[in-house]
Amino acid sequence: MATTTEEQALPAREAAPASVGPTVRQMLVLWVPLAISQLMMVLEPTIINIGLGRTLDPEMALAAYGVAFSLALLVEAPILMVLDASVARSADRAAFRLIERFALWLGLAVLAVGLIVSVTPLYGVIVVDLMNIPADVAARARPTLQILSFWPLPIGWRRAQQGLLIRTGRTLAISTATVVRLVTLAVALAGGLILFPRGGAVVAGWAMNLSVTVEAVLVTWATRRALRLGVVPDEGSHLAGRDLWRFYRPLATTSIIQQAARPLLNAGIAAAVLGVDSLAAWPVVWSLAILIAGPGWSLQQLTNALAVDEAAYRRVRRFCLALCAIFVALLGLVALTPLYGLAMGGIYNLSPQLQALARPAMLLLIPFPLLLGMQGVLRGVRIRRGCTTAVRSGVVVNVVVVAATIVVGVTLVGPTGVVLAAVANQTGILAELAWLRWKGRC
Repeated sequence: MATTTEEQALPAREAAPASVGPTVRQMLVLWVPLAISQLMMVLEPTIINIGLGRTLDPEMALAAYGVAFSLALLVEAPILMVLDASVARSADRAAFRLIERFALWLGLAVLAVGLIVSVTPLYGVIVVDLMNIPADVAARARPTLQILSFWPLPIGWRRAQQGLLIRTGRTLAISTATVVRLVTLAVALAGGLILFPRGGAVVAGWAMNLSVTVEAVLVTWATRRALRLGVVPDEGSHLAGRDLWRFYRPLATTSIIQQAARPLLNAGIAAAVLGVDSLAAWPVVWSLAILIAGPGWSLQQLTNALAVDEAAYRRVRRFCLALCAIFVALLGLVALTPLYGLAMGGIYNLSPQLQALARPAMLLLIPFPLLLGMQGVLRGVRIRRGCTTAVRSGVVVNVVVVAATIVVGVTLVGPTGVVLAAVANQTGILAELAWLRWKGRC
């Protein structure tokens, strides 16, 4: 595969010569801070679930926040791939400034959509009528969604900044900002629940908004310092707004489709056996799974940054799969040993009934870290090559299979909601992997 001019502009620290590929040390230097950052981010739902699990009405608070958060992620979906776009296209100052402005305007547009959904009668149509969420859970979730409607703006801006930092090898600044974000979240959540013990999911929403804003400020400071040091050339890529939009549009669609799976899962959980209990149990199961597998999400950005040619791609792929095998072993250790009860009962404060309900789903998710890593590698290399339409079509396949699994599960099989969610998640990723492998090159 030919190396483009834009790829040749990458700093030397990001990739070894084309004939060799990056060394393990180079990959670790770039990946470890990203993994720490990702680990801190996946600790967020853990912290929130721990806090909400100790409120006056924990089952209702957990269910309401789960519904609101899944919808908030769907609304903010168009901005999620700003990070990947910035990694792939921030070759110089002019291109980065363009991506920065693009992220700002996109964030404002998404904020407006979030308010329309959460404030108008459209909320009832989506949550109660289409998703079939119980009325009391939907009522508790609404104010939280209204609060979370504001977070796309700092998130989109932050992701544009992070892309430049990844591109220039300054990933330590990203992990540092994420640690501060996590501390801010924990302090704000604890303080809010002490002051407003009945606030529940609403307090969690405010804490999330505050934490992402603090992180955006810190990451912006880091990028400004990088620009002052002259690590980014002034011009060279000649990226135009029309070219950026053409590159980004499939990625935005990808995120929208992918995040649609979350409310789809919640709808399936609610319609399945033990729906309300499963709505409370699934966020905890998912947060424990991503707590262990979460560093695998950053492998998509690692592949995007380093897979400049076929030799580099092969080395990155081996590195990623080896890491994910370790995460599978760790998740299996927790799911199959008494550590499960320690985590679910001692840390998350789940009742014995909810622990028993969640256990089969946890077992089903043991292979999840490996699937996540494979997904990140295949998506990352295609984004690097500009094959964003292939990434989009893979996510379409994923969500279609998730929907089909939910329909079959609810109508024909009849598992509990939490088990159905775990099965649908796994089958969707497997279908996407098969599609991406079949598509091959652009």
